[in-house]
Amino acid sequence: MSMYVFWTIFLSGLGTLLIRITPFVMISRMELSEKVLKWLTFIPITLFTALIVDGLIQQQEGVMGYTLNWNFIIALIPTLITALWTRSLTITVIIGMLSVAILRVVGLF
Repeated sequence: MSMYVFWTIFLSGLGTLLIRITPFVMISRMELSEKVLKWLTFIPITLFTALIVDGLIQQQEGVMGYTLNWNFIIALIPTLITALWTRSLTITVIIGMLSVAILRVVGLF
């Protein structure tokens, strides 16, 4: 690996890390109003929804429009049931990963 590639990967990782950590450091030193705190509680829900919708809808090369990713929908069913039953993000993510892994082993993904 050349030094150019090494420094590119290193500086990209450092930039990504700083972009993700800087807001937490800045906010931890500030007192936020109730309205801002209430608004911030919706962010994980919107990010999770964006990730799910991005996986559900796919665009195939050479085809106009979008189609549903049925493999993802099959993996989503046990994940969604787990999320509603446990209300635990960690367990939900683990079940989602296991669902995808099992579908890949079976050959559906």
